[in-house]
Amino acid sequence: MKMRLRVLLSAMMFLTYASWGAWTPILALTLSNRLNATGTQVGAVYGVLWLACIITPFIGGQLVDRLMPSQVFLGIASAVCALAAWMMSQQQSIGGLIGWMWVWSVAFAPTLGITNSIAFHHLSRDGASEAEQERDFAIIRTAGTIGWIVAGFLLTWYLTQRPPVSKGTWAPYEEMQLAALFGAVLAVVAFLLPNTPPSKDANPWAFTKAFSLFKMVPGFAVFMLISFVVSTEFQFFYVLSAPFLQSAGVTGDYVPVTKTVSQIAEIVSLAVLLPISLKFLGMRKTLVLGVLAWPLRYFIFALGQPLWLVIVSLAFHGIGFAFVFVTSQIYVDRVAPKDIRASAQGLLTLVTLGFGNWLGTIFCGRLKDYYTTFVPDPKNPGATIPGEVNWAMVFMVPGVLTVLCAIAFWLTFREPRTDTAPAGEAQPQLA
Repeated sequence: MKMRLRVLLSAMMFLTYASWGAWTPILALTLSNRLNATGTQVGAVYGVLWLACIITPFIGGQLVDRLMPSQVFLGIASAVCALAAWMMSQQQSIGGLIGWMWVWSVAFAPTLGITNSIAFHHLSRDGASEAEQERDFAIIRTAGTIGWIVAGFLLTWYLTQRPPVSKGTWAPYEEMQLAALFGAVLAVVAFLLPNTPPSKDANPWAFTKAFSLFKMVPGFAVFMLISFVVSTEFQFFYVLSAPFLQSAGVTGDYVPVTKTVSQIAEIVSLAVLLPISLKFLGMRKTLVLGVLAWPLRYFIFALGQPLWLVIVSLAFHGIGFAFVFVTSQIYVDRVAPKDIRASAQGLLTLVTLGFGNWLGTIFCGRLKDYYTTFVPDPKNPGATIPGEVNWAMVFMVPGVLTVLCAIAFWLTFREPRTDTAPAGEAQPQLA
């Protein structure tokens, strides 16, 4: 790859995931501390993004598959995200936050699949094997994880510099201000990317043809079903880990940087472990190992001590994310015909980041409330606010479910053949 192209694609990934990672690891704790938000309310806020992933990915996929250069769409969407994130930082109610979260999410959700398709488009150079393309994608995708880490360090630095905010006292959400900054920079970088035009052979029915993969590729339906279940349990980490870590003994302002342990492990996994695992173990074993990393972490969360072990266990999130989600993206790109790859990535986004994560946020929020003891609100007589949480019971549920998903992947997933199909064609013949 030319160095300029590598830098631009890496910057795209860096800023996309930095704008997301600026708020996702910590907003649940901020809302709990400043608005006394319940688990159900926090789940509703986080669930907006996943609802948007149900509604918008195919719209974005259709635009870039047929009508609009991908980098133009990314630039416009990122500018909208920057504005919406800044407006969210000023909201003093859950309702106002959810309203602007809708604007941010509708613009952001399609970019998760489109940034992947941009990268794969420019990696599909003549003479490069699928293994080389997968290796290059894993390295470039690592820049997104670095962006998430940088966002965590910057946020912790800022939080420790400003005066402390007392529990129950509102202040602008610093994480959303940081997300706005990253979104604005990405809007500029997007227009510097090399042109990624709509395919000359773009299928006008790409939206619906993506569903043909269920019939065209043996085992694809089972793969999507298991991926859906896995993604529901993913939200127990995103939504609940920040308040859990504070209850376990991590100072609130240091939660963002503490959670970067997950992304540091993800870097090692993406840059080193994932390419090795795909080469020597194949996709099935890679997926199984990735899914098993999550219940191991959840069971340690259920123990809740010692604190050093809880913090170390955050690394299993990074391993699981790289081995499961990035492998899934590579798998979908391999089995989808060239003219519907963006829409195929949108289908994966719909099933996992859409339905799976949305149901996961609702499920984990309500489960947290079920195992929470509510206490009287000293500022509002007659009302109650969340008190002590039985974290052990909360995390046993996703632990058991992810073990079952790992077993299901082992028994049902079928490896796609490599380097056997003509360029741009799907590979329905499975080993």
